[in-house]
Amino acid sequence: MDCSKRNGGRKKEIVIVSNSTIFSRTDRAKTGILGVCFGRIGVLKGLLAPLFGRRCALLRPSKKSNGMHRVPAIQVKEVVLNPPLAATMHNVAGQLAPTSCKTYTIDAKHFAQWMADQNLSLLLLSRDELVAYRAYLAECYAQSTASRMWAVAKRLLDEAVQRGLLAKNPAEGIRGFKAGDDESPHRALKREEAKMLLDAIDRRTTLGKRDYALIMLLLRTGIRRAEAVALTIGDLVMEQGYHVAIIQHGKGNKRGFAKLPVEVRQVIDDYLVAAGRAHAAPEAPLFVSFRKGDHPQEKPLHPNQVERIVKQHAHAVGIAMSPHGMRASFITLAFEGGADLALVQDAARHKDPRTTRRYQKRRNNLHRNAVDFVWLE
Repeated sequence: MDCSKRNGGRKKEIVIVSNSTIFSRTDRAKTGILGVCFGRIGVLKGLLAPLFGRRCALLRPSKKSNGMHRVPAIQVKEVVLNPPLAATMHNVAGQLAPTSCKTYTIDAKHFAQWMADQNLSLLLLSRDELVAYRAYLAECYAQSTASRMWAVAKRLLDEAVQRGLLAKNPAEGIRGFKAGDDESPHRALKREEAKMLLDAIDRRTTLGKRDYALIMLLLRTGIRRAEAVALTIGDLVMEQGYHVAIIQHGKGNKRGFAKLPVEVRQVIDDYLVAAGRAHAAPEAPLFVSFRKGDHPQEKPLHPNQVERIVKQHAHAVGIAMSPHGMRASFITLAFEGGADLALVQDAARHKDPRTTRRYQKRRNNLHRNAVDFVWLE
């Protein structure tokens, strides 16, 4: 199994090591050797081999002279869940917000693929095998991703217990992943970079006005891309004398709102007027797709289109940026502007303040430091 460590966009090439022999990708294809990823800790090879009653391959990164060579991640599009796992996933999905179902399904398929590669099944998993899966996640994925995938596996097993497929969850008591304070891999724009990004967007076209309004909304409010594309004309309202965007289905299917600065509402209105949509029905999508020739159509943007828009405009000014990086930028710039943790947490709609702190970049700011608030005279 290919195993690539995701960290800051980089991946490590993984080669299988078994009985002190390094197999190339061609050799692996010929022999059909399956591996559990346990890094460079060679002593685990002998200890873990008996867990599966067959050879336990040890994976380790192979360095090239020009840096780490990238290999593709596990492809799960064609993975089909077997009936017990599919029924279990169906029950889990029924308890999730629509925005979470896709992620859970992908993670469930990764879990299914790993089990298939080890000739295991959901109904026969042991604690030892779940420890092996956890070790695989720890080696192959960033900590936040591994934590999420481990949580999905445990939830699937909990549901299997509820359905009577398992007497006990074999993952019970196995240590999870502790997300570190600096776990978020997304970079945050500096104020000058944010201005440069916005200034470079050509607003002479209707499409440019749409992109400008969208990026301004993401950067100034920190809303998620799925939330942005789900907004309708009717979701823009006045509350307590302020412009707000009502988020009908946020993360966890929770309803929320984002305060819109006056200048954000203004550029949104400019885009709607230019697109001939100023008087569109309340249920009409706020951000729509365009046909060639600067012609808007009444079709909402897809989250993937938002990613392309952000990356395209960021690349034009020499910046690597994603929609979630815009959220990290909002949180970081809010802190740097003087907002306290409680305010930023509320605006980001985070349940736990530690999550908000994870997004905060450039914390070692000597212009505003705790020591400046301590006076002894």
